[in-house]
Amino acid sequence: MTSIRQQTPVSDGKASKDSSTEKPSNYKRLSDDDLFRHSSQYRFWSFTPEQLEQKRIQVNAQAVQSIEEDLRNFVADNKTDLNEEEIKTIEMKAVPVTAEEELKLINLYAKKVQMIAQRLNLPTEIVATSITFFRRFYLENSVHKFEPKAIVLTTIFLACKSDNYFIGIDSFCEKTRGSKEQILKYEFPLLESLKFSLFNHHPYRPLHGFFLDIQAVLHGKVDLSYMGHIYDRCKKRITEALLTDAVYFYSPPQITLSALMIEDEALTTRYLELKFHGNNPDSSADEQKTISQDISISLEKLMTLIRDCKKIIEQSTNTSVEEAKSIAARLYFCQNPEDLLKKLKKRKHDEQDSPRAEKKTRVE
Repeated sequence: MTSIRQQTPVSDGKASKDSSTEKPSNYKRLSDDDLFRHSSQYRFWSFTPEQLEQKRIQVNAQAVQSIEEDLRNFVADNKTDLNEEEIKTIEMKAVPVTAEEELKLINLYAKKVQMIAQRLNLPTEIVATSITFFRRFYLENSVHKFEPKAIVLTTIFLACKSDNYFIGIDSFCEKTRGSKEQILKYEFPLLESLKFSLFNHHPYRPLHGFFLDIQAVLHGKVDLSYMGHIYDRCKKRITEALLTDAVYFYSPPQITLSALMIEDEALTTRYLELKFHGNNPDSSADEQKTISQDISISLEKLMTLIRDCKKIIEQSTNTSVEEAKSIAARLYFCQNPEDLLKKLKKRKHDEQDSPRAEKKTRVE
């Protein structure tokens, strides 16, 4: 897979028609793609698939090491009070989760972040920021250390503040029925994990630019009402993309083009062909020359990038409730082995009482 570091030099906005102003020989128009590659988001949160997998494995391994040490200490401290069955139960049931299982739980709660933010009628950009903050937090932290359920509301609250959508903490808690203390408790750890980098380049901005450019390049060949429907569907598709790893591998314009490709492959392909081949009848000769100079990637290579990104976006990240409960139970018992032993004792007590009750019923 080609990483996010491959450029998408296709213009994401309509070129200016003022060709009377002479431009310097080294003139180059800046696109959203160029701006993104100079951002902290690109520096901190861009990975190859191999780098991302290794990062998750490393975060998980550090947490597992700490959990296993705590469990060993618990057994050693209570060895005189624990029988063989109880020790075996701890070894079998209090097992730390893997990096893959962590990701399944994170994906489930990322969708909860989306649902809560949308239920609060927050703007699309803030919903996107909430999802982004939550998923980035767990690139730096393990679910063994921070329970996802506890972080959900904090990410939404911080997203509102970072995007200048003011909601007071008391009003926010009233709307979400959250705990003020808990929300504020995790705010600084969240900021720290985000490296205090809060500005986000979401794919919605290049979506607007591409739609203007598509209407210019395919002038008179596209229905404006149809384009409006495609625009709305693309916005939803981009929000879905934020729940996948595509955001770590591809730039916002690449994700936008992939969303467009999903919604209308023929339209997107035709637009890119005309853009690359410089056959736009409404563009001046100078504009077409500038576009040609800006393009440093072949159409074939860009189409490969877009299709690879499209595959990731379309992959399901759903986790069943049953599987999530199983993972969450193991997380809890890893951190609270004494509760696991209480559960074991209660089960044995219930099993002992059951034959007695049955025998008593028969006698009566």
